[in-house]
Amino acid sequence: MFVVDFIKGLFRSRVEGVQIGAKGKVYAARARAQGKVASKFNAAVDGGVAKAKGAATSGGKKAPKPEGKQKMGFPWIGKKKGQAGGGSPAPTDDEEMAEAKTQAINLGEFDDANFQPCVGWVVVMNGVQQGRDFRLVAGRNRIGTAADMEVVLTDPYVSGHHATIVYNEEDGYRISDAGSKNGTRVNGRKVDQAQIVDNDTIIVGHTELRFKALD
Repeated sequence: MFVVDFIKGLFRSRVEGVQIGAKGKVYAARARAQGKVASKFNAAVDGGVAKAKGAATSGGKKAPKPEGKQKMGFPWIGKKKGQAGGGSPAPTDDEEMAEAKTQAINLGEFDDANFQPCVGWVVVMNGVQQGRDFRLVAGRNRIGTAADMEVVLTDPYVSGHHATIVYNEEDGYRISDAGSKNGTRVNGRKVDQAQIVDNDTIIVGHTELRFKALD
């Protein structure tokens, strides 16, 4: 009987031990779950407190980031269109138009200061420059192939300075040959100097010019 009772007691103690171990595991699992819930609750509470403190210190606005944690990158990122590195904004269309008008006004004033009134024209009647017209002004108007002439022709038979038309109120329009190689003709007649009137034909080299007087 003693042996039987001993075996029964041993079996009973093992069963109770297993039951106690199982209960311990259940209690430990419950404790871990409760800990997680508590951690989430505490985090939510702490976050709300931090936001409340930030609002109080920045007057309701998001507090600026510390300088040591600012985002590094290109300085123009985040700037408005037309700004670079915090500079002035790009001019609008209205500002550009106003600037263009100002420049046009200034240019007009400059031209007015150097303006010479037109007193007539010579029109090229043949050759590669046919239809090209040149305005004449009071005083001297030089005809030739040189770039500084008032009437610049491309005829190879025309001299660098071939002839000159002069206008003044007393004498009207006069043309004179400048010592050219091929001479100057007015209405078919070779001249060294001659008076010219509206619609006269002037020939220098192989180029025919029609003279038009303004008055």
